[in-house]
Amino acid sequence: MNFEWFFSQKTIWEDCRKNKTLRTIVIITQTTIIFSLIIAILTFSIGFGFKEIIKDKLLNVRGQIFFAEREFKKKGFLLFYKKKKFFQSNLVKQIHGIAENDVIISTNKKTDRYIFKGLYEDYNPVFFQYFFFRKNFFKKNFLYNHNIFLSKKISLSLGLNIGSNVKIGFLSFDKKGNPVIISKKFKIYGLYETGIPEFDDVYIIGNIESIQKIYGWKKDLVEKFEIFVSYENVKKKIFNKIPKEFSIKTIQNSRDIIKWINIFDVNIIIIILIIFTSVTINTVVFILMLLLERIRTIGILKTLGAKNKVIHKIFLYYIIQVLTPSLIIGNSIGIILSTIQKKFHLISLNKMQYFIDFVPISINISHIIIINLSIIFICFITVFFPSLFFINKIYPIKVIEFE
Repeated sequence: MNFEWFFSQKTIWEDCRKNKTLRTIVIITQTTIIFSLIIAILTFSIGFGFKEIIKDKLLNVRGQIFFAEREFKKKGFLLFYKKKKFFQSNLVKQIHGIAENDVIISTNKKTDRYIFKGLYEDYNPVFFQYFFFRKNFFKKNFLYNHNIFLSKKISLSLGLNIGSNVKIGFLSFDKKGNPVIISKKFKIYGLYETGIPEFDDVYIIGNIESIQKIYGWKKDLVEKFEIFVSYENVKKKIFNKIPKEFSIKTIQNSRDIIKWINIFDVNIIIIILIIFTSVTINTVVFILMLLLERIRTIGILKTLGAKNKVIHKIFLYYIIQVLTPSLIIGNSIGIILSTIQKKFHLISLNKMQYFIDFVPISINISHIIIINLSIIFICFITVFFPSLFFINKIYPIKVIEFE
C-alpha cells in the first residue's frame, strides 16, 4: 500500500475527531466546496439555459432585417432573386416575403387597431413551433385564406377564441388620399404568445393571399422581405454589411437580445469568480491550520528520514480526503436540482419581464467537468505552494527544541 495515502487516511479523520478546531475547519471547507459546486452548476445551467432560449426562441419571433416596401412593391418578388450576391452568403438563415397592413377589429368588448401580418405557408416553422398553442395545424393549408391567428392577449381583450368568426377592416386610401376600410370575414384558427409585448399587443397572423386579393396584387408580389440571421451573425453586425442600394429596416430588439446575452455572460463570470475566491480562501485556511497542527508530525517524519517530497505528498492526499466526498455530494445535489427544474419547471418567472414563464435549464456535461476540474485545480494549487514552502522550512532539531 502507498505509505503517503495510508498515513493521510489514518491521521486526518483521527485528528478531526480529537481536535475540535480542526474538525470545524474541515467541515467549513467541505461545506464551502459543496455549496460552491451546487451554485456553479446551477449558474452555468441557468445562464446557458437562458442563452439557448434567447437564441433559439426570441430570435425567431421575427426577422432581424426588413427590406422596406418602396424597394419591392412595384417590382415584385422576382426582383429579390436577382440580388443573390449578398443573400446567398452564409450570413443569412432564412428569407421570407411578407405583407403588413393596418387593420381595425370591432367586437362587443372592444374596438382597436392592429397589424395584419400576411405570410406564406413556408414561413419560419420555428416561429409556429415555439409560440403557438394549437400544435395540430402543421398540415397543408393551415394558413388558408380565411384562417388567422391572434395572440392570447388580443383574443382576451376582444373576447374571441379559437373557432370564432371576426370581421377585419383593412385600412387603405383612395386615389384622392382619403382613408377607406375594406372589410373581410376571418376564422380564428389558433392562438400564439411570444411574451414580447411589442409583438403580442398588435400582430394578427394570416395568409399573405388575403392582402394580395384585397389590394389586387399579383401572387408573387410582396410588400417587404423579412430576413432571419443567426445569433453569431447578429453579433458580427450583419446590418452594416448590407449593400447601400437596399432600403432596410432593422429590428432593435435583436440588438437588445445580444446585450441581454452579454449580461448573462458577465453574471456567470462574476459568480464563478466569487465562488473560486471563496474556495481558495477556505482551502488556504484549512491547509495552514493543518500544517500548524502537524508541525510535530512533520518533525518526527523528517527525523525518521522522510524526505520533503514524501511529506508534501501526504498533505496533497489530505486535501483529496476532504475534497472527494465534497465533490460527490456537490455534484449530486447540483445535477439533481437542475434536472428537477428542467423537467418540472418548479421555479416560475414573470413572462412579461423575462419572455419565458419558467427558469430555463441547460445541463451540459462538459460545463460540469470544467467546473470540477477548476475547483480541483484551485484546491491543489492552494495546497501545493503553502505546504511546499512550510515543509521545507521545518527542521527536526527546531521542532524538538520547541517541544
